[in-house]
Amino acid sequence: MDAAATLSGAFARFGAAFSLDDAPEDDRRYAKLLALDLFGCALAGLDTEEARLARRAARALSPGGGNASLWGRGEAAGLGVAAMVNGTTAHALELDDFHGVDHSGAVTLPALLAAADAGGEADGRRVLEGMIFGYEVGRRLLDGAGGYRRHNATGWHTTGTLGSYAAAAAVAKLLGLDERRMLWALGIAGSFTGGTWAFNLDGAMSKRYHAGAAAQTGLQAAFLAREGFTGPASVLEAERGGYFNLYGEGMTPAARAAADGLGRDFRIGWAGVKVYACCRGIHGALDVALGFRRTHGLRAEEIESVDVLCTPVQKDQLGLAFPKTRIEAQFSLPYSTAVAFLHGEAGYEFFTEKWIGDPEIEALAARVALEADEARSLEEEPVLTVRTRDGRAFTGQQPVPIGDPANPVPEADIRAKYRALAGRHLAPETAGRLEEAVLALDRPGRLAEVRAILAERAECPVGG
Repeated sequence: MDAAATLSGAFARFGAAFSLDDAPEDDRRYAKLLALDLFGCALAGLDTEEARLARRAARALSPGGGNASLWGRGEAAGLGVAAMVNGTTAHALELDDFHGVDHSGAVTLPALLAAADAGGEADGRRVLEGMIFGYEVGRRLLDGAGGYRRHNATGWHTTGTLGSYAAAAAVAKLLGLDERRMLWALGIAGSFTGGTWAFNLDGAMSKRYHAGAAAQTGLQAAFLAREGFTGPASVLEAERGGYFNLYGEGMTPAARAAADGLGRDFRIGWAGVKVYACCRGIHGALDVALGFRRTHGLRAEEIESVDVLCTPVQKDQLGLAFPKTRIEAQFSLPYSTAVAFLHGEAGYEFFTEKWIGDPEIEALAARVALEADEARSLEEEPVLTVRTRDGRAFTGQQPVPIGDPANPVPEADIRAKYRALAGRHLAPETAGRLEEAVLALDRPGRLAEVRAILAERAECPVGG
């Protein structure tokens, strides 16, 4: 097969020619806001158990240190190990962006910053180019594979199965690879990609590692390709071993059209920002619960029952009533809904050991029942019916939850979220300098400032 005629060839051709100026100003601005959001998530996640354990492993995996920073720690590791640790940390609170490869920021930015730490000609414009191109490749491949919910319904976790492609595309662009080497980078990344939903059975930490592993795989693929290491040109459409035939629904019209219209309607604009620290599939239910609380003054002690009409996949993935770990809590619709009714929010602090097992939360979660309807579309949000002890009933559905690009979080709120998260471990002045530098990343010298701040040791205590 002619390499140029493959889907990877089309992506590589576009990526090699792409310039930041080709993207609309709104997309360039949004890319910087997504980067700011991601850095806030990563800094806030520094004291999670997943982050601590990943850093401990990094010291064994990269015993001599390295030239890529472990964000917020004043330590360094080899490029791939640093990308893995920072990606794992950025995803640790379940607050990073969605609707790309689901968590595109946590796979592209750790890889991009590690590559930038390696030196060379990288500047802020190149980081943004790589980020936008990485989001483009990842989301288009997801759509070609049937979309997020359909892909996940089969047991694959999109952050793992598609993140390597996004990270490889991003770093290949930052390194300035030509079309042929960029194609190889995608081929190498696609030859070694994966990630399953098995973590959902016991709340295993591997979910966080999917982001870190994808960042590491994509980074290494791009550096291998730079040296001339070849990858398969038809990694996406090959009948035997192609991505769409193995991980997707085959070479459907959507798969064949994955690279159509590149350069129009950039997919980075399709990414969303989380306002709740739990699985995106729960957010619609939380919007409804919090809306009932505000509109009707509904309080937990008044609630007799909460019935949730959902899909079989949602019931299977989100139905655990009494979580024992943070990840289980973040994938528990009953727990999250109880938190919302009891506390009027669903921030990261309510998904920690301090609250998991709380008697009030568990008592209300026990009254939340999920009913699966086979006829419901995978894309439909849950419908909540709340019945009160005095006989009232309220039913609601949020078709487009807050944070979706069609129901966006205002820029001021994204920046406020960043400040609250970064402020867990950075002094306000330092957090402010990082915010200013990230939002001016396309200006000379700003990338160096971002890298320098991230390389410093956090000012507030972080264990491990």
